[in-house]
Amino acid sequence: MGTLALPPQATQVGLAVDIAAFAMHGGELQVLLVQRAELPHARDWALPGGFVQPGEALHEAALRELRTETTVELEPRHLEQFYTFGDPRRDPRGRIVSVAHLAVLGHGTVRVAGGGHTLGAAWFPAHRPPGLAFDHALILARALGRLQVRLEYANLALEFLPETFTLPELQKVYEAILNRPLDKRNFRKRLLAQGLLVASGERRSGVGRPAQLYRRAKGAKAATL
Repeated sequence: MGTLALPPQATQVGLAVDIAAFAMHGGELQVLLVQRAELPHARDWALPGGFVQPGEALHEAALRELRTETTVELEPRHLEQFYTFGDPRRDPRGRIVSVAHLAVLGHGTVRVAGGGHTLGAAWFPAHRPPGLAFDHALILARALGRLQVRLEYANLALEFLPETFTLPELQKVYEAILNRPLDKRNFRKRLLAQGLLVASGERRSGVGRPAQLYRRAKGAKAATL
């Protein structure tokens, strides 16, 4: 009888999550970053993230790291896995695979502070971030691409706004995510034709004519995977 071949040994791989968390501040799309306190990349800015604990679901790890490293307490309005990054050279500590998550934080999520093993946390313009640790610039770029695609077949833009909003405010969300201006008339015509919005019956006072407020139409679901 021949000698049975031994099965190949599994490669030792670490499993991590990284979170690209977005919110609208002052009409601009911003991303939440943390300043690392430990090597590698000490003092560099990075996306919140860390290693998955034994028995922990990936989305649970993403929520835990987001809350631990940034002190964000509110549940994200939207959270999804969007890509797995596994380049063998992406982390100098060894072979570490990261499952990246995209998160939308609700209207008014402004104040943040660093927690856990970080020096701090802050919001930065999503399309003009500082230099980032590891391959986080690539992760952020892919997250922005995913966010832009989600505008075309989901109601994800509504997750950035309060319960009632004006059409100019909604257009600003689209423009901030796409990073380009949109024609006002065509935008409103196309959006209202989809039947996703209904007039709330209220108006917002300000300079000039009070603006009509809208809300998500009954039965129009939040963005889904």
